[in-house]
Amino acid sequence: MTRDDLIEHVRAAASADPRVVALFLGGSLGGGHGDRWSDCDFVLVATPESHAAFVEQARDWVARVCDPVLWLQIYPGVPLFLAVTEAWLRLDLTVTAPSHLNGSQATWRPLFDPQGLYDRLPKHPPSRSPDPTRVVAIIEEFLRSLGLLPLSVGRGEFVVGVTGVGHLRAQLIALLIESHAPSYPPGALHLSRVLDAEEIALIESLPSPAADRQSVIAASLACAAAFLPRARRLAERLGAAWPEALEAAARAHIRRELGIEIAG
Repeated sequence: MTRDDLIEHVRAAASADPRVVALFLGGSLGGGHGDRWSDCDFVLVATPESHAAFVEQARDWVARVCDPVLWLQIYPGVPLFLAVTEAWLRLDLTVTAPSHLNGSQATWRPLFDPQGLYDRLPKHPPSRSPDPTRVVAIIEEFLRSLGLLPLSVGRGEFVVGVTGVGHLRAQLIALLIESHAPSYPPGALHLSRVLDAEEIALIESLPSPAADRQSVIAASLACAAAFLPRARRLAERLGAAWPEALEAAARAHIRRELGIEIAG
Protein backbone atom coordinates (compact mmCIF):
# COMPACT_ATOMS: atom_id res chain seq x y z
CA MET A 1 0.00 0.00 0.00
CA THR A 2 1.31 3.44 -0.93
CA ARG A 3 0.54 6.67 0.87
CA ASP A 4 -1.91 7.62 -1.87
CA ASP A 5 -3.59 4.24 -1.44
CA LEU A 6 -3.91 4.89 2.29
CA ILE A 7 -5.51 8.28 1.70
CA GLU A 8 -8.00 6.79 -0.76
CA HIS A 9 -8.86 3.87 1.53
CA VAL A 10 -9.48 6.19 4.50
CA ARG A 11 -11.59 8.46 2.26
CA ALA A 12 -13.66 5.50 1.09
CA ALA A 13 -14.17 4.25 4.64
CA ALA A 14 -15.28 7.70 5.78
CA SER A 15 -17.71 8.17 2.91
CA ALA A 16 -19.30 4.79 3.65
CA ASP A 17 -19.75 5.45 7.38
CA PRO A 18 -23.00 7.28 8.31
CA ARG A 19 -21.36 8.57 11.49
CA VAL A 20 -18.81 10.58 9.50
CA VAL A 21 -19.83 14.11 8.48
CA ALA A 22 -16.58 15.03 6.74
CA LEU A 23 -12.96 14.02 6.33
CA PHE A 24 -10.11 16.47 5.73
CA LEU A 25 -6.40 16.06 5.04
CA GLY A 26 -4.36 18.44 7.16
CA GLY A 27 -0.68 18.85 7.96
CA SER A 28 1.86 19.51 5.24
CA LEU A 29 -0.06 17.48 2.65
CA GLY A 30 -3.28 19.35 3.34
CA GLY A 31 -1.44 22.67 3.18
CA GLY A 32 0.11 21.84 -0.18
CA HIS A 33 3.74 21.75 0.94
CA GLY A 34 4.25 18.07 1.69
CA ASP A 35 6.97 15.90 0.27
CA ARG A 36 7.62 12.18 -0.02
CA TRP A 37 8.44 12.05 3.71
CA SER A 38 5.22 13.67 4.91
CA ASP A 39 2.73 11.69 6.97
CA CYS A 40 -1.06 11.74 6.58
CA ASP A 41 -2.88 14.03 9.00
CA PHE A 42 -6.56 13.14 8.87
CA VAL A 43 -9.25 15.24 10.51
CA LEU A 44 -12.43 13.18 10.82
CA VAL A 45 -15.63 15.03 11.68
CA ALA A 46 -18.16 12.76 13.40
CA THR A 47 -21.77 13.49 14.19
CA PRO A 48 -22.11 14.93 17.70
CA GLU A 49 -24.13 11.96 18.94
CA SER A 50 -21.53 9.44 17.74
CA HIS A 51 -18.37 11.36 18.61
CA ALA A 52 -17.63 9.75 21.98
CA ALA A 53 -18.20 6.22 20.70
CA PHE A 54 -16.16 6.91 17.58
CA VAL A 55 -13.21 8.02 19.72
CA GLU A 56 -13.43 4.78 21.69
CA GLN A 57 -13.53 2.73 18.49
CA ALA A 58 -11.02 4.75 16.47
CA ARG A 59 -8.36 2.04 16.42
CA ASP A 60 -10.81 -0.57 15.15
CA TRP A 61 -12.01 1.85 12.50
CA VAL A 62 -8.46 2.48 11.24
CA ALA A 63 -7.63 -1.25 11.44
CA ARG A 64 -10.30 -1.93 8.83
CA VAL A 65 -8.22 0.17 6.43
CA CYS A 66 -4.72 -0.78 7.56
CA ASP A 67 -3.55 -2.85 10.51
CA PRO A 68 -1.31 -0.58 12.61
CA VAL A 69 1.86 -1.95 14.18
CA LEU A 70 1.79 1.10 16.47
CA TRP A 71 -1.25 2.93 17.84
CA LEU A 72 -1.01 5.77 20.35
CA GLN A 73 -3.38 8.32 21.78
CA ILE A 74 -0.95 11.21 21.86
CA TYR A 75 -2.49 13.21 24.71
CA PRO A 76 -4.71 11.55 27.33
CA GLY A 77 -8.28 12.67 26.92
CA VAL A 78 -7.64 14.34 23.55
CA PRO A 79 -9.02 12.54 20.47
CA LEU A 80 -5.73 12.70 18.54
CA PHE A 81 -4.20 9.38 17.53
CA LEU A 82 -0.94 8.34 15.88
CA ALA A 83 -0.50 5.16 13.89
CA VAL A 84 2.29 3.45 11.95
CA THR A 85 1.61 0.66 9.47
CA GLU A 86 3.73 -2.36 8.61
CA ALA A 87 4.87 -0.53 5.45
CA TRP A 88 5.88 2.41 7.69
CA LEU A 89 3.13 4.67 6.49
CA ARG A 90 2.47 7.21 9.23
CA LEU A 91 -0.88 8.76 9.98
CA ASP A 92 -2.43 11.01 12.58
CA LEU A 93 -6.17 10.94 13.14
CA THR A 94 -8.07 13.69 14.91
CA VAL A 95 -11.72 12.93 15.67
CA THR A 96 -13.74 16.09 16.09
CA ALA A 97 -17.29 17.41 15.70
CA PRO A 98 -18.80 20.02 13.35
CA SER A 99 -18.84 22.68 16.07
CA HIS A 100 -15.12 22.27 16.82
CA LEU A 101 -13.43 22.77 13.46
CA ASN A 102 -10.22 24.77 13.84
CA GLY A 103 -8.65 24.52 10.40
CA SER A 104 -8.63 26.78 7.37
CA GLN A 105 -8.95 26.38 3.62
CA ALA A 106 -5.20 27.03 3.35
CA THR A 107 -4.30 24.19 5.72
CA TRP A 108 -6.98 21.52 5.13
CA ARG A 109 -7.97 19.70 1.95
CA PRO A 110 -11.45 18.12 1.79
CA LEU A 111 -11.52 14.39 1.07
CA PHE A 112 -15.18 13.81 1.90
CA ASP A 113 -17.42 16.78 2.59
CA PRO A 114 -21.05 16.35 1.47
CA GLN A 115 -22.30 19.18 3.71
CA GLY A 116 -19.77 21.71 2.42
CA LEU A 117 -18.04 22.33 5.76
CA TYR A 118 -14.87 23.32 3.91
CA ASP A 119 -16.63 26.35 2.43
CA ARG A 120 -17.37 27.60 5.95
CA LEU A 121 -13.73 27.52 7.02
CA PRO A 122 -11.71 30.76 7.02
CA LYS A 123 -9.47 31.23 3.99
CA HIS A 124 -6.34 31.38 6.14
CA PRO A 125 -5.49 30.55 9.75
CA PRO A 126 -5.64 33.49 12.16
CA SER A 127 -2.43 35.47 12.49
CA ARG A 128 -0.87 35.86 15.90
CA SER A 129 2.07 37.46 17.67
CA PRO A 130 4.70 35.76 19.83
CA ASP A 131 3.25 34.84 23.22
CA PRO A 132 5.18 36.60 26.04
CA THR A 133 4.10 33.96 28.55
CA ARG A 134 5.35 31.19 26.30
CA VAL A 135 8.63 33.03 25.68
CA VAL A 136 9.28 33.49 29.41
CA ALA A 137 8.53 29.80 30.03
CA ILE A 138 11.09 28.81 27.36
CA ILE A 139 13.69 31.15 28.88
CA GLU A 140 13.10 29.80 32.38
CA GLU A 141 13.39 26.21 31.18
CA PHE A 142 16.64 27.00 29.37
CA LEU A 143 18.15 28.64 32.46
CA ARG A 144 16.98 25.79 34.70
CA SER A 145 18.58 23.23 32.40
CA LEU A 146 21.76 25.27 32.01
CA GLY A 147 22.04 25.41 35.79
CA LEU A 148 22.21 21.59 35.85
CA LEU A 149 25.52 21.61 33.95
CA PRO A 150 27.61 21.43 37.19
CA LEU A 151 25.58 18.38 38.25
CA SER A 152 26.38 16.27 35.19
CA VAL A 153 30.00 17.44 35.16
CA GLY A 154 30.46 17.04 38.92
CA ARG A 155 29.09 13.51 38.90
CA GLY A 156 30.98 12.58 35.76
CA GLU A 157 27.62 11.75 34.17
CA PHE A 158 28.65 12.91 30.73
CA VAL A 159 25.97 10.88 28.93
CA VAL A 160 23.46 12.85 31.01
CA GLY A 161 25.31 16.00 29.98
CA VAL A 162 24.90 15.11 26.32
CA THR A 163 21.16 14.75 26.92
CA GLY A 164 21.17 18.12 28.67
CA VAL A 165 22.78 19.76 25.65
CA GLY A 166 20.03 18.30 23.49
CA HIS A 167 17.44 19.86 25.78
CA LEU A 168 19.18 23.26 25.59
CA ARG A 169 19.17 23.00 21.81
CA ALA A 170 15.46 22.12 21.88
CA GLN A 171 14.71 25.27 23.90
CA LEU A 172 16.62 27.36 21.36
CA ILE A 173 14.54 25.84 18.56
CA ALA A 174 11.34 26.50 20.54
CA LEU A 175 12.38 30.13 21.03
CA LEU A 176 13.12 30.63 17.33
CA ILE A 177 9.79 29.08 16.34
CA GLU A 178 7.85 31.23 18.79
CA SER A 179 9.61 34.36 17.50
CA HIS A 180 7.94 33.71 14.13
CA ALA A 181 4.55 33.09 15.80
CA PRO A 182 3.31 30.52 13.28
CA SER A 183 -0.45 30.12 13.24
CA TYR A 184 0.12 26.38 13.54
CA PRO A 185 3.35 24.90 14.93
CA PRO A 186 5.52 23.19 12.35
CA GLY A 187 5.96 19.47 12.44
CA ALA A 188 8.88 18.44 14.60
CA LEU A 189 10.53 17.00 11.47
CA HIS A 190 10.04 20.01 9.20
CA LEU A 191 11.57 23.09 10.86
CA SER A 192 12.54 24.74 7.57
CA ARG A 193 8.87 25.56 7.03
CA VAL A 194 9.15 28.23 9.75
CA LEU A 195 12.80 28.99 10.49
CA ASP A 196 14.83 31.03 8.02
CA ALA A 197 18.15 29.98 6.50
CA GLU A 198 20.20 31.91 9.05
CA GLU A 199 18.39 30.26 11.95
CA ILE A 200 18.79 26.80 10.44
CA ALA A 201 22.51 27.52 9.93
CA LEU A 202 22.79 28.63 13.58
CA ILE A 203 21.29 25.37 14.83
CA GLU A 204 23.47 23.34 12.47
CA SER A 205 26.58 25.16 13.70
CA LEU A 206 26.08 24.14 17.32
CA PRO A 207 28.52 21.40 18.34
CA SER A 208 27.26 17.89 18.98
CA PRO A 209 29.06 16.85 22.15
CA ALA A 210 30.88 13.64 22.88
CA ALA A 211 30.34 12.12 26.31
CA ASP A 212 33.30 13.81 27.97
CA ARG A 213 33.77 16.80 30.27
CA GLN A 214 35.28 19.26 27.83
CA SER A 215 32.84 18.50 25.05
CA VAL A 216 29.72 18.76 27.24
CA ILE A 217 30.84 22.08 28.70
CA ALA A 218 31.77 23.55 25.31
CA ALA A 219 28.48 22.53 23.73
CA SER A 220 26.46 23.91 26.66
CA LEU A 221 28.29 27.23 26.45
CA ALA A 222 27.68 27.38 22.70
CA CYS A 223 23.96 26.88 23.27
CA ALA A 224 23.96 29.65 25.89
CA ALA A 225 25.80 32.03 23.58
CA ALA A 226 23.25 31.38 20.84
CA PHE A 227 20.17 31.44 23.08
CA LEU A 228 20.59 34.21 25.64
CA PRO A 229 21.08 37.28 23.40
CA ARG A 230 18.21 36.25 21.14
CA ALA A 231 15.96 35.50 24.08
CA ARG A 232 16.76 38.84 25.68
CA ARG A 233 16.00 40.77 22.49
CA LEU A 234 12.72 38.92 21.99
CA ALA A 235 11.66 39.46 25.61
CA GLU A 236 12.44 43.17 25.35
CA ARG A 237 10.46 43.46 22.10
CA LEU A 238 7.45 41.79 23.71
CA GLY A 239 7.71 43.64 27.01
CA ALA A 240 8.12 40.29 28.79
CA ALA A 241 9.71 40.26 32.23
CA TRP A 242 13.19 38.74 32.08
CA PRO A 243 13.82 36.22 34.92
CA GLU A 244 16.75 38.22 36.34
CA ALA A 245 16.98 36.34 39.64
CA LEU A 246 16.98 32.93 37.95
CA GLU A 247 19.63 34.00 35.44
CA ALA A 248 21.82 35.46 38.18
CA ALA A 249 21.49 32.30 40.28
CA ALA A 250 22.36 30.05 37.32
CA ARG A 251 25.39 32.14 36.37
CA ALA A 252 26.63 32.26 39.98
CA HIS A 253 26.13 28.52 40.44
CA ILE A 254 28.12 27.67 37.29
CA ARG A 255 30.84 30.19 38.22
CA ARG A 256 31.12 28.79 41.73
CA GLU A 257 31.15 25.11 40.75
CA LEU A 258 33.03 25.17 37.45
CA GLY A 259 34.85 28.51 37.41
CA ILE A 260 33.14 29.42 34.14
CA GLU A 261 31.52 32.68 33.07
CA ILE A 262 28.49 32.28 30.84
CA ALA A 263 28.55 34.54 27.79
CA GLY A 264 25.45 36.18 26.37
